[in-house]
Amino acid sequence: MRKIERPETLKRFGERFKKFRQAADVSQEQVHYATGIAQPHLSEIETGSRNIGLTHIAVLAEFFGLTDSELLDYSAPLPSSEELKKSIRGFLKKNGIDPATFLKKGLANTLRTKVLPSKFLSSPRFAKEVADLLKDKFGADFTTTAISQALENLRKKGLVVKLPTDKKSKFQYRKSDKN
Repeated sequence: MRKIERPETLKRFGERFKKFRQAADVSQEQVHYATGIAQPHLSEIETGSRNIGLTHIAVLAEFFGLTDSELLDYSAPLPSSEELKKSIRGFLKKNGIDPATFLKKGLANTLRTKVLPSKFLSSPRFAKEVADLLKDKFGADFTTTAISQALENLRKKGLVVKLPTDKKSKFQYRKSDKN
């Protein structure tokens, strides 16, 4: 049997999937959490280096509130960000997925891609200030504990610096000089 390879098709699908994901403002980790499709596979799908089956296409389409054919229609426009987010909320509810945990899966990504590139962490900030920024600017509600944990993970990666304050249990964070 002859093997048929169509790398351009994989690349086009990957680019379309990535556009949907970015328009919905969700991370690969969040998609993994909600769909069960491994995050490394999602990365390979986006780069066009993984051929996925119909089951994965169906799950991804359902996640975004689409039919399979709508996800595969490369010429069709993307729904609005709000429509996608509403569909994702419906998917979470239908599948019994805790929205709070789903949001937490996106916290590190939001800090890495939206907060760190901004000037907000150029000066030292408490976790409460970061939580207020996320709520005001992105409508994301996180506890200061969740923010501190995410910032601590970014500190371990060398992306932020943890600074002591005059209160023993309170710390401030700022961007690392490496950024």
